[in-house]
Amino acid sequence: MSEASVLWATGLMSATAIIAAPIIALWVQRQSEERKARELRRQSIFRSLWINRRRPFYIARVDALNMIDVDFFGDKKVQGAWDDLRADYFRQEHPGLNEEQIATQREEKFATLLFEISQVLNYEFGRTYIRDSIYRPQLHDDFDGIEFETRRRVRDLLRSDALPVRFVGNQPPQAAAENPPPDERPAPNGKA
Repeated sequence: MSEASVLWATGLMSATAIIAAPIIALWVQRQSEERKARELRRQSIFRSLWINRRRPFYIARVDALNMIDVDFFGDKKVQGAWDDLRADYFRQEHPGLNEEQIATQREEKFATLLFEISQVLNYEFGRTYIRDSIYRPQLHDDFDGIEFETRRRVRDLLRSDALPVRFVGNQPPQAAAENPPPDERPAPNGKA
C-alpha cells in the first residue's frame, strides 16, 4: 500500500469518526433515556397495583392492569400471570365456588402477577408477603362502600323521574324570555 493511499484511508476514517461519533453518542443517550422511561412506567404500574391491592375495582388499579400489555411486552411470566388473572375476571361461571372462594382465588392470581412484576423490577418479595402484608383499616373499606353507594344513588336519581322540572307561569319558557314582565319593559320613547 502506498503512502498516499494510507493517508487517504486514515483521513477517511478520521472524517467518518468525526461525523459518526456525535450520532452514536446521541443514539446511546436516546437508548438510555428510553430504558429509564420504560423503567419509570413499570415502577408506576407496580406502585398503583401495590397500593391498591385490596381495592379490586379502583380506577387506578384497573388502569395499571390495562397498561401491563404495553409496558411489560415481552416479559412472558408477567404477561402469563396477567392473562391468567384477566381470564378469571372475564369468566362468567366458577363451578363449585362461592363468592368468597372466587375472591380468594383472584387474590392469589393477583399476588402471582405482582410477584412476577416484582421479579422484573428486582424486588425480593414473596407471593405470601405480597398477598398478606397490607395495612388497610376497616374504615377505608367503609369509605369505599359509602362512595360507591353514593355514586350509585346519584346515578339512579338522575335516571329517574324523581326530580321533575316544570316551568311556572302562563307562558312557555321561550315566550317568557322574549316578553319580560310589564315592570321590566322599557318605557316608550325611552322615558322612564
